[in-house]
Amino acid sequence: MAIEMRTETPLRGVIDFYQAVERFVRYCSMCQNSKRPEDKVSYSKEARENLDAAYSAYLESFPAIFSTKDGAKPIPISLEVKTEELKRSLEVQLASLDKQKIKEYLSMLNNLKKYCPRNCSSKKVKKDIEKVKKLAEDVKKATETIYLEDLLDMTKKQLKEAAEDPEKFKSMFPLPPKPVDIEYRG
Repeated sequence: MAIEMRTETPLRGVIDFYQAVERFVRYCSMCQNSKRPEDKVSYSKEARENLDAAYSAYLESFPAIFSTKDGAKPIPISLEVKTEELKRSLEVQLASLDKQKIKEYLSMLNNLKKYCPRNCSSKKVKKDIEKVKKLAEDVKKATETIYLEDLLDMTKKQLKEAAEDPEKFKSMFPLPPKPVDIEYRG
């Protein structure tokens, strides 16, 4: 099995996946609640397009999706990345992969593609939607946590550098101008 590595941002495919699932769920709900046939057609078309986007993002990024869900942080590949760090990251990704789980979600996405919009009210389809939605929510939460930790680390680093160089500190947090003394009041 060949895995394509993205160098710019390792979480791009993960984000594409959960955003497409969120849009699919939204349009699916609008389609099911719609009374007018022309609206139903429009909403179901949008739902299918977003389901296709989620499907392709899943196929491209399932190693990152499952490792992110398990709390592992995929790292961007660059010249500064040490070989050991990259090896550890890939080992964590590999450890998070469960063939059965991968096939199960792929099967669910296939079922949703097959039954949308003709038979979307069946219990099996509703269960599949809930499971895929839960996966997307878990992945979104984990991704947001990773970005929050990155921003926190970056801010700590900036503050540490600023503490070492007071001039840099002053430029980071500009002070408001001092009030002008009013000498004459009318």
